[in-house]
Amino acid sequence: MRGTRHSNGGPGLVRSSLLLAALLAVATACRRDADRPSDDTLVVGIESGPLHFDPRVGTDQASWRVHDVVFPGLVKKGTGGDFLPDLAESLDSADGVTWHARLRAGLTFHDGRPLTSRDVAFTYRSLLAPGFVSSKREPLKVIASIETPSPLDVVFRLTAPYASFPLQLLLGIVPDGTTTEEADTRPVGAGPYRLVSSRPDDRVVFERFDGYYGPRAILPRVVYKIVPDATTRALELLHGTLHLAINNLPPDLLPRFRRSPGLAVTILPGSTYAYLAFNLRDPVVGKVEVRRALALALDRDALANGLWRGTVEKTETLLPPGHWARADDLPVLARDLPRARALLDAAGFPDPGGGRPRLVLDYKTSTDETSVLQATAIAAQWREVGVETRIRSNDFATFYQDVVRGNFRLYALRWQGIVDPDHYHEVFLSTAVPPKGWNRGFYSDPEVDSWILEARRLLSRPARRALYVEIQRRAARDLPYVSLYTARTVAVHDARLTGLEAIPQTGDFTFLPRIGRRR
Repeated sequence: MRGTRHSNGGPGLVRSSLLLAALLAVATACRRDADRPSDDTLVVGIESGPLHFDPRVGTDQASWRVHDVVFPGLVKKGTGGDFLPDLAESLDSADGVTWHARLRAGLTFHDGRPLTSRDVAFTYRSLLAPGFVSSKREPLKVIASIETPSPLDVVFRLTAPYASFPLQLLLGIVPDGTTTEEADTRPVGAGPYRLVSSRPDDRVVFERFDGYYGPRAILPRVVYKIVPDATTRALELLHGTLHLAINNLPPDLLPRFRRSPGLAVTILPGSTYAYLAFNLRDPVVGKVEVRRALALALDRDALANGLWRGTVEKTETLLPPGHWARADDLPVLARDLPRARALLDAAGFPDPGGGRPRLVLDYKTSTDETSVLQATAIAAQWREVGVETRIRSNDFATFYQDVVRGNFRLYALRWQGIVDPDHYHEVFLSTAVPPKGWNRGFYSDPEVDSWILEARRLLSRPARRALYVEIQRRAARDLPYVSLYTARTVAVHDARLTGLEAIPQTGDFTFLPRIGRRR
């Protein structure tokens, strides 16, 4: 790929032809009709297995997807940055310091134990206990005390006003006394499905929990089938051994899926944010001139229309379209190769001539096929300004550990389901480096820190928005992330499935209980 519409389309078309040939060539290797799951089971294809079942610990996407159906929190995500009641029937605060949650009556865990305010208090206190290691712990240090005046009432008293405190109440609730070992090996939640078995690198199996407080799940059994390879996921969909795959298939196969009489494609608004992140302590990409040069060398239009086939839209910020705090007047990073070359010159990386690169960068990603294709496309674009890119792909668990440990120069990842602008506290606050947060690139700006902390204290949404707009403008200047796109939600599924319109903009799997099947 070299930045023109024709060149960017070329590899995708060649690859599509090769994949279609592969679909025909290996069709006989697919499972026989007798091996297809029964109609009372929904099989969902995911790329990697969950790293942690414990909702207090897991931060990878696969873990969150387990939490979505097993571990409800006091509140759940709404639209446009709002929150809705979940285990709590109400949540209120007059000053942003004292928050009162009233639980629904009659809540029960999967093992029959009643869920009360004691379990809520334990979940949060255990996270805050000395020695508990989790990146979810740091934001909760604002809690001064937790009171349980009755089995249905929980009162959180904070050390300072925290307008985004409902964001922390998304945390799944575990039974009083649950250890991390118990939560990871024998998880007990109160969600619409209960976990019944798990085989690493193969599948996670759930069964309907009839004691769930909300609407009864339509299908009695859900299986998350772990299929790391995108081609294999496509084959399994075509042969009925997978029923649903969301945001994890090559876009150039969508026409093939649409032509299949047994499949359908549903595309909905999304909020998954894709980005490049840099280690700002690195002597090369730590220079803002280099990061801006790399950004200006990108042809995001070619990526969106060629590689992603229009299933994404360009963005300059991590907040999704329609969010109340989103800044919509940020400068667009349009491709400018002369400017990119000039910035590399200014950063001390002149063109050495003779076809030699100005610099060589390691780009870390997972082995997911579309992720590698994206890396290959970006590498080709950067080569046009003299930057050679070595793509380092590993299985997701290995790749993710490198990211968490800061063992990278640059990497590509996606944030799924950003609902509150306090997300900036976890990703850009200078003190929120792992394990205290997700500032994996060590970004540090005292003024950004002050805006993030002040926005937490203000209860006025217009006043908060003004600060978050400033944060977005500063991030667009400093480029700790280079924004690639916001992905639409793309679901490829058994054509008999119903309820796909319930998929939330965040892409969370909380909609699965509403999925049914036409007979």
